[in-house]
Amino acid sequence: MAAPDRIEVATALYGAWRLIRGDAGGVAYFRAGREGFWSAAWAVLLVVPGHLMTLGLHVSGDDMVRFGLEDLVRETEILVIGWFGYALLVFYLLQGLGRSNRFDGYMTAYFWTTVPLVYAETLLTLLRVVGLLPDALINLLGLGLLMLVLWVRWFIARTGLGVAGFEASAVVVGTMVFDFFVSKTLSPLL
Repeated sequence: MAAPDRIEVATALYGAWRLIRGDAGGVAYFRAGREGFWSAAWAVLLVVPGHLMTLGLHVSGDDMVRFGLEDLVRETEILVIGWFGYALLVFYLLQGLGRSNRFDGYMTAYFWTTVPLVYAETLLTLLRVVGLLPDALINLLGLGLLMLVLWVRWFIARTGLGVAGFEASAVVVGTMVFDFFVSKTLSPLL
Protein backbone atom coordinates (compact mmCIF):
# COMPACT_ATOMS: atom_id res chain seq x y z
CA MET A 1 0.00 0.00 0.00
CA ALA A 2 1.40 3.37 -0.99
CA ALA A 3 1.68 6.14 1.57
CA PRO A 4 -1.25 8.55 1.68
CA ASP A 5 -0.76 11.83 -0.15
CA ARG A 6 -0.81 15.15 1.69
CA ILE A 7 -4.49 15.76 0.90
CA GLU A 8 -5.47 12.41 2.41
CA VAL A 9 -3.29 13.11 5.44
CA ALA A 10 -4.84 16.55 5.95
CA THR A 11 -8.33 15.14 5.52
CA ALA A 12 -7.65 12.27 7.93
CA LEU A 13 -6.18 14.62 10.53
CA TYR A 14 -9.30 16.76 10.26
CA GLY A 15 -11.36 13.62 10.84
CA ALA A 16 -9.15 12.79 13.83
CA TRP A 17 -9.70 16.27 15.21
CA ARG A 18 -13.46 15.77 14.93
CA LEU A 19 -13.22 12.44 16.74
CA ILE A 20 -11.15 14.06 19.49
CA ARG A 21 -13.95 16.60 19.87
CA GLY A 22 -16.45 13.77 20.27
CA ASP A 23 -17.94 13.90 16.77
CA ALA A 24 -18.36 10.34 15.49
CA GLY A 25 -18.81 11.80 12.01
CA GLY A 26 -15.04 12.26 11.91
CA VAL A 27 -14.69 8.70 10.60
CA ALA A 28 -16.20 9.84 7.31
CA TYR A 29 -12.89 11.59 6.59
CA PHE A 30 -10.90 8.34 6.63
CA ARG A 31 -10.46 5.95 3.74
CA ALA A 32 -12.66 2.93 4.37
CA GLY A 33 -11.80 -0.76 4.60
CA ARG A 34 -8.45 -2.49 4.57
CA GLU A 35 -6.98 0.22 2.35
CA GLY A 36 -7.95 2.73 5.02
CA PHE A 37 -6.17 0.68 7.66
CA TRP A 38 -2.95 0.49 5.64
CA SER A 39 -3.16 4.16 4.78
CA ALA A 40 -3.60 5.04 8.46
CA ALA A 41 -0.73 2.74 9.41
CA TRP A 42 1.57 5.17 7.59
CA ALA A 43 0.67 7.74 10.27
CA VAL A 44 3.46 6.17 12.31
CA LEU A 45 5.82 8.32 10.21
CA LEU A 46 4.06 11.40 11.57
CA VAL A 47 4.12 10.10 15.12
CA VAL A 48 7.83 9.18 15.28
CA PRO A 49 9.24 12.77 15.31
CA GLY A 50 6.88 13.91 18.05
CA HIS A 51 7.50 10.80 20.10
CA LEU A 52 11.29 11.13 19.81
CA MET A 53 11.16 14.83 20.63
CA THR A 54 9.08 14.10 23.72
CA LEU A 55 11.56 11.45 24.89
CA GLY A 56 14.49 13.74 24.17
CA LEU A 57 12.89 16.55 26.16
CA HIS A 58 12.15 14.18 29.06
CA VAL A 59 15.77 13.12 29.38
CA SER A 60 17.29 16.53 28.57
CA GLY A 61 17.14 17.62 32.19
CA ASP A 62 18.79 14.46 33.48
CA ASP A 63 22.58 14.65 33.42
CA MET A 64 22.81 10.89 33.98
CA VAL A 65 21.00 9.96 30.75
CA ARG A 66 22.27 10.44 27.19
CA PHE A 67 19.98 10.52 24.18
CA GLY A 68 22.02 9.84 21.04
CA LEU A 69 21.57 8.32 17.63
CA GLU A 70 21.48 4.79 19.02
CA ASP A 71 18.64 5.82 21.34
CA LEU A 72 16.76 7.44 18.44
CA VAL A 73 16.96 4.24 16.42
CA ARG A 74 16.01 2.01 19.36
CA GLU A 75 13.05 4.18 20.40
CA THR A 76 11.82 4.34 16.81
CA GLU A 77 11.96 0.55 16.61
CA ILE A 78 10.07 0.27 19.91
CA LEU A 79 7.38 2.65 18.68
CA VAL A 80 6.95 0.71 15.43
CA ILE A 81 6.82 -2.60 17.32
CA GLY A 82 4.12 -1.19 19.58
CA TRP A 83 2.27 0.42 16.66
CA PHE A 84 1.94 -2.73 14.58
CA GLY A 85 1.96 -5.07 17.57
CA TYR A 86 -1.18 -3.42 18.93
CA ALA A 87 -2.85 -3.73 15.52
CA LEU A 88 -1.94 -7.42 15.40
CA LEU A 89 -3.27 -7.98 18.92
CA VAL A 90 -6.54 -6.23 18.10
CA PHE A 91 -6.85 -8.18 14.84
CA TYR A 92 -6.62 -11.55 16.59
CA LEU A 93 -8.81 -10.52 19.52
CA LEU A 94 -11.56 -9.26 17.23
CA GLN A 95 -11.25 -12.35 15.07
CA GLY A 96 -11.64 -14.52 18.17
CA LEU A 97 -14.69 -12.54 19.26
CA GLY A 98 -16.29 -12.80 15.85
CA ARG A 99 -16.06 -9.04 15.29
CA SER A 100 -13.29 -8.89 12.71
CA ASN A 101 -15.47 -6.62 10.56
CA ARG A 102 -14.78 -3.82 13.08
CA PHE A 103 -10.98 -4.01 12.85
CA ASP A 104 -10.29 -1.65 9.95
CA GLY A 105 -12.51 1.18 11.17
CA TYR A 106 -11.30 0.97 14.76
CA MET A 107 -7.60 0.83 13.94
CA THR A 108 -7.87 3.57 11.31
CA ALA A 109 -9.43 5.92 13.86
CA TYR A 110 -6.93 4.81 16.51
CA PHE A 111 -3.93 5.48 14.27
CA TRP A 112 -5.05 8.87 12.98
CA THR A 113 -6.10 10.22 16.39
CA THR A 114 -2.74 9.22 17.80
CA VAL A 115 -0.99 11.88 15.69
CA PRO A 116 -2.48 15.02 17.31
CA LEU A 117 -2.44 13.41 20.76
CA VAL A 118 1.30 12.72 20.50
CA TYR A 119 2.01 16.29 19.46
CA ALA A 120 -0.10 17.63 22.32
CA GLU A 121 2.13 15.63 24.67
CA THR A 122 5.22 16.98 22.90
CA LEU A 123 4.00 20.56 23.32
CA LEU A 124 3.23 19.99 26.99
CA THR A 125 6.67 18.45 27.55
CA LEU A 126 8.29 21.40 25.80
CA LEU A 127 6.38 23.84 28.02
CA ARG A 128 7.52 21.87 31.08
CA VAL A 129 11.20 21.89 30.04
CA VAL A 130 11.26 25.56 29.03
CA GLY A 131 9.50 26.58 32.23
CA LEU A 132 7.09 29.04 30.61
CA LEU A 133 4.27 28.04 32.92
CA PRO A 134 4.19 27.34 36.66
CA ASP A 135 4.65 23.69 37.62
CA ALA A 136 1.17 23.51 39.13
CA LEU A 137 -0.39 24.60 35.83
CA ILE A 138 1.80 22.20 33.83
CA ASN A 139 0.75 19.36 36.13
CA LEU A 140 -2.89 20.32 35.72
CA LEU A 141 -2.49 20.44 31.92
CA GLY A 142 -0.77 17.05 32.07
CA LEU A 143 -3.69 15.60 33.99
CA GLY A 144 -6.08 17.16 31.49
CA LEU A 145 -4.14 15.65 28.58
CA LEU A 146 -4.19 12.24 30.22
CA MET A 147 -7.95 12.49 30.70
CA LEU A 148 -8.35 13.59 27.07
CA VAL A 149 -6.29 10.65 25.79
CA LEU A 150 -8.27 8.19 27.90
CA TRP A 151 -11.57 9.68 26.78
CA VAL A 152 -10.58 9.66 23.09
CA ARG A 153 -9.45 6.03 23.34
CA TRP A 154 -12.75 5.18 25.06
CA PHE A 155 -14.81 7.06 22.47
CA ILE A 156 -13.01 5.39 19.58
CA ALA A 157 -13.45 1.95 21.16
CA ARG A 158 -17.13 2.57 21.83
CA THR A 159 -17.91 3.90 18.36
CA GLY A 160 -15.36 1.96 16.29
CA LEU A 161 -15.99 -1.40 17.89
CA GLY A 162 -19.69 -0.84 18.52
CA VAL A 163 -19.45 -1.80 22.18
CA ALA A 164 -21.03 -0.50 25.38
CA GLY A 165 -19.27 1.98 27.65
CA PHE A 166 -18.02 -0.63 30.10
CA GLU A 167 -16.56 -2.77 27.32
CA ALA A 168 -14.92 0.33 25.82
CA SER A 169 -13.36 0.99 29.23
CA ALA A 170 -11.93 -2.53 29.22
CA VAL A 171 -10.42 -1.85 25.79
CA VAL A 172 -8.80 1.33 27.11
CA VAL A 173 -7.34 -0.51 30.10
CA GLY A 174 -6.06 -3.26 27.80
CA THR A 175 -4.49 -0.65 25.51
CA MET A 176 -2.78 1.03 28.46
CA VAL A 177 -1.43 -2.29 29.72
CA PHE A 178 -0.13 -3.15 26.25
CA ASP A 179 1.54 0.27 25.83
CA PHE A 180 3.05 0.06 29.31
CA PHE A 181 4.36 -3.45 28.70
CA VAL A 182 5.95 -2.59 25.35
CA SER A 183 7.54 0.69 26.48
CA LYS A 184 8.75 -0.44 29.90
CA THR A 185 9.98 -3.79 28.68
CA LEU A 186 11.86 -2.55 25.65
CA SER A 187 12.99 0.99 26.51
CA PRO A 188 15.77 1.65 29.01
CA LEU A 189 14.97 5.39 28.89
CA LEU A 190 11.56 5.09 30.54
